[in-house]
Amino acid sequence: MFNRLLTAIRHPHRIIPHIIFRIRLLQVSEVLVDSELFHRYKGERYPDYLNHGNACQFIAPKALAYCKGRGIDIGAGTWSLPGSIPIQDEPHMNAYKLDTFPDDSLDYVFSSHCLEHLDNWAEALSLWISRLRIGGILFLYLPHESMKLWNPRGPWVANTHRWKPRHEILLPFLSKRGMEIVEYNASRDPYWSFHIVAKRISA
Repeated sequence: MFNRLLTAIRHPHRIIPHIIFRIRLLQVSEVLVDSELFHRYKGERYPDYLNHGNACQFIAPKALAYCKGRGIDIGAGTWSLPGSIPIQDEPHMNAYKLDTFPDDSLDYVFSSHCLEHLDNWAEALSLWISRLRIGGILFLYLPHESMKLWNPRGPWVANTHRWKPRHEILLPFLSKRGMEIVEYNASRDPYWSFHIVAKRISA
């Protein structure tokens, strides 16, 4: 206990974010509505299923309509898109390192709830695009900004979410990198997420 107190005094920048996270976690309460569990935070109710992972299941039917052929699922975790090659966070291959796949070699790149974890998301996204053939599909599934529990430093994610993806940021970024926007939803879906589908039209 004394050592923790000493650390807090000497290095407040290490302790203060942890304290803030704990305070925010205490602000989340559980509430039953018609026998369904919700989590209340800052005046909003969030369904309990949002706290159990497997975001991919909510978007897989739509993604599979676009993601055909040979492709990868970046940040797949436990649940990968069926038929895709899962890319985990490993030293030899991860969101920033795709040496196994040459440029212009993939029919699609799918990624669900991964981009928000990356500090250098623009670098990573540019790499993903470079691996697509002309006509290849990029399918992004991301947390909607209205889901406050997933915002950076939010009670459910702490510092694991590094930024807040928004279509206002991503659509122009993709367009400037030779991608044609095929489809996107600006509003949240049942998993409080949004998706962007883009096709590579130029190098």
